Amino acid sequence: MDKLAKWCIWLRRRSFFRVAQRTFAVLMPIATVGAFFQVLQYSVFAPESFIYNLFDFDKIMSDRFWEIGTSLSQCVVDVILGLFCLFTVYFSASFTAKIYRKDATMAGISALTSLLVMIYLFQLGLTGRISLLTGGYLGFQYTSFALLLGYGVGQVFHWLGADYESVNYEHTKLVQDRAIKALKPTLVTVIGGIAIGGILYVVISKVKANFSLTSIVSPVENSNNLLLTVPATALASFLRWLGLEAPILDLSNVAGSAAVNANLTYVLQRGSVWNVPYPYLGGAMIPIYGVMGGCGAILALAVAILIGGRQKEPETVAKMNLWPLLFSSSRGFLVGLPVILNPIYALQLVLVPVVNMLIAALAIFLHIVPTPVYTVLTGMPGPLVPFFATNGNWPTLIFTIFLFCLDVVMMIPAVKLDNRTKILLKDYEMEYDRHV
Repeated sequence: MDKLAKWCIWLRRRSFFRVAQRTFAVLMPIATVGAFFQVLQYSVFAPESFIYNLFDFDKIMSDRFWEIGTSLSQCVVDVILGLFCLFTVYFSASFTAKIYRKDATMAGISALTSLLVMIYLFQLGLTGRISLLTGGYLGFQYTSFALLLGYGVGQVFHWLGADYESVNYEHTKLVQDRAIKALKPTLVTVIGGIAIGGILYVVISKVKANFSLTSIVSPVENSNNLLLTVPATALASFLRWLGLEAPILDLSNVAGSAAVNANLTYVLQRGSVWNVPYPYLGGAMIPIYGVMGGCGAILALAVAILIGGRQKEPETVAKMNLWPLLFSSSRGFLVGLPVILNPIYALQLVLVPVVNMLIAALAIFLHIVPTPVYTVLTGMPGPLVPFFATNGNWPTLIFTIFLFCLDVVMMIPAVKLDNRTKILLKDYEMEYDRHV
């Protein structure tokens, strides 16, 4: 445990991970607010959601109230989570510049400009239209790209920017001086953004590449082969840990494939959920057992922190995000803990969905539980998803509760490692202060 903790401390003290931790720390409040409003948007005001139908809001909620609630929740989600890369790239560049005592404000502005230039040219080559704010490439699912870009811009300021010491009050002359000194690194970063965006524009316009994951997801969702679906889920889970959420989102919404419809037709014709043609179908196994509606492993981690955590901050973040996590909104917790790029949780976040799918496949093979075939309502608590996907099969509910408890147990070692890492880090900092 101490060796693993020391390795995690060494890794987290690298400049990139330090920047990532500080960026996520400052973005935690708005990410949590965005997660709460995402629950309102997709679970309270959505007619196809679990809460909406459970409380029969169609009858008790007035149309005017529904319209206001839908508009406000969508507004906050689009601004916070839909433009999350803007916040990420700014603070990533700022914290990188601060590490090297450079101008953090100018680094952040330069990073923002470079990102928008790249997205502008990328969108122009992809669709022939300019849609900076509506294309989806500034959203939460591409956080790691923004983090890397901000770190790169901060390094440009590290090598080309003038040293900067903050002062309590800056009059206009000082501000002008710092702006002039930041001209060279700003020019380099903007030209770099133009160059990268130009390359993307040329490549995309020539090959007409499709950057959606449809071509990748399609064979996975229609596959009955666990040797394909399990590695795909593991890869998507790892990319989520890296901050690329798009693959796991696509794999979590694969309920409309031809094979899924074939299973459903078979069940409706025979009136039984057993012995379907595709018992291990990716379109059923991945969203129902692999990710349990979107954030099964993340919810298990939050519960494990509340059970075995000894640190105040992680417990506070887990408590604040427990409600969003129950209704499949994990983004506040991913940033607030943080989970993204945290080496302590990497193995479990990849392993838990894989174990879930393999155990579920074994249970289906032994006829302990049937294959899930029904479409479930959105925003449903993860442990209830398999139960409703099998049309209320009670052995499935018992099996899923067991599976979720196993997920929590699998997360406990990571929580203990985090506790040990923080203790050793505190001792390290005290020893460092004594020598300084």
